[in-house]
Amino acid sequence: MPAYLKILLYLVTVFVVGALVAPPVFWLGQWLEAAGLSVWLAGFPFHRVLSRCIQVSALVLLWPTLRWVGLRRPAELNLQPNPSWRSDLVAGVAMASGLVAMLAVFYVAGGFAHLRPEPAWSGLGRILLTAAAVSGIEEVVFRGVVLGLCLWSLPRAGAIFVSTLFFVVVHFIKPSKTAMAPEAVGWSSGLAEALRFSEGLPEGGLLIFGAASLFVAGWILGAAAVRTRSLWLPIGLHAGWIFSQQTSNLFLQTASASPSGHLPWVGPSLVSGAVPTGILPLGVLVLTGLLVQLYLRYVFRPVAPGGS
Repeated sequence: MPAYLKILLYLVTVFVVGALVAPPVFWLGQWLEAAGLSVWLAGFPFHRVLSRCIQVSALVLLWPTLRWVGLRRPAELNLQPNPSWRSDLVAGVAMASGLVAMLAVFYVAGGFAHLRPEPAWSGLGRILLTAAAVSGIEEVVFRGVVLGLCLWSLPRAGAIFVSTLFFVVVHFIKPSKTAMAPEAVGWSSGLAEALRFSEGLPEGGLLIFGAASLFVAGWILGAAAVRTRSLWLPIGLHAGWIFSQQTSNLFLQTASASPSGHLPWVGPSLVSGAVPTGILPLGVLVLTGLLVQLYLRYVFRPVAPGGS
């Protein structure tokens, strides 16, 4: 079987396994709450549990799939050991989160948003865990595997483009956010929700701006992975974006009553509140890309092929 068909089968299997595992995980959260042991997992609606189960299944099934495709070493995916991984990780988090924090301040100063009177401080821990887990999983899958496989047969720019396009499309394949009562969740609920992904797509300008933000972010992450031959800088950038964006959502509330916000300048955040929309967030992403280029040119020191 050709490698691309194996990867396609992997993606289908990821969605099926995630959809089948989601109901038991959801029921476990309800049982833990009823038993008085934990309310953390019970706080996730079913569509959120489904999304996380799909992400975890992608990570668990990744290594067997790579062995099946024929990959044996990370170097075959344009990856090598990075002795500067700590500095790359910290630099990525600092560049991404710092600029998003500045954007949040501008939102308040410009009247696009205002501070929530009673922010949910308890949500910071969940946001931190989400940023760490999602950035690690998605960078391994998209910049590690998908981009690495694209580099087998495409030039660098073409490989980054194709993997970034894949990154955008997958992010909009999301379960519907329609509320589902706990008692309505059955064994087939995960598969049913996964097949209704089109109902969760944003409309009009929101879809365009959301796709643009994802594409620019994906290109930055892909270029950083290719340049460093490592995933640590992309993981830092990705984690910084998720943490700072969702923290902004925690503390800020839009000043517009319109569902589209202040478009074209600032719109509502998409994909679980992690993808900003509008011209201003796009500008910040482009500025982040410029900072990454400066970091790669003046700070990052590449390792010779075969080095450690």
